[in-house]
Amino acid sequence: MKKEYFVQYSDQSIINSFDFPKDNFVSITVGISEITHDLITSLVQKMFRLPIFFVLESMIFGYKKETLIENKVPFYEFSSDGAIIKVDSIEKLELVSGLAEVLVNNGLSVFIFHGEGIVEQDLIPSRRWNKPIKFNNVDINKVETFVDVYEVGFTIFSKSDLFNSPGKIPHYIPNHYLLDINSSDI
Repeated sequence: MKKEYFVQYSDQSIINSFDFPKDNFVSITVGISEITHDLITSLVQKMFRLPIFFVLESMIFGYKKETLIENKVPFYEFSSDGAIIKVDSIEKLELVSGLAEVLVNNGLSVFIFHGEGIVEQDLIPSRRWNKPIKFNNVDINKVETFVDVYEVGFTIFSKSDLFNSPGKIPHYIPNHYLLDINSSDI
């Protein structure tokens, strides 16, 4: 049985949870009951060309950091358990997508950035209680698309015409998921 998902324009509360120029980006939310590494890998491969950047705010007590080190995947460490990983190969994508799956299924967010001229050090998130998430150093003009992946789906913030409406997103979702047309803005 295929898992269902829905695609909608994002609610204002989701848009407001990030501090960046909202008029430059279209925001689309996809609700899926289970995030898997093959979903993340497929989305990235279909939506972007490499390199992309994964921002892991927390890696659950260093366990994931050890996995990166053991597999010789370089990363930029920005806190005791936060890392930014430049993914420039399919092998890295498979490994990092697996790590991202574990994190999001444990209630943590993973951010994916795509654009030209982005560097790891600029993607450090700033999260404070009751304030929007900020990426203080990122040049928003260099970001083409930003994806917030969480336990029950993901939100795409994009300047690209490829992802600017809910009707375009199902082309990027693997075929083993079924679109719930009645709950979608299509």
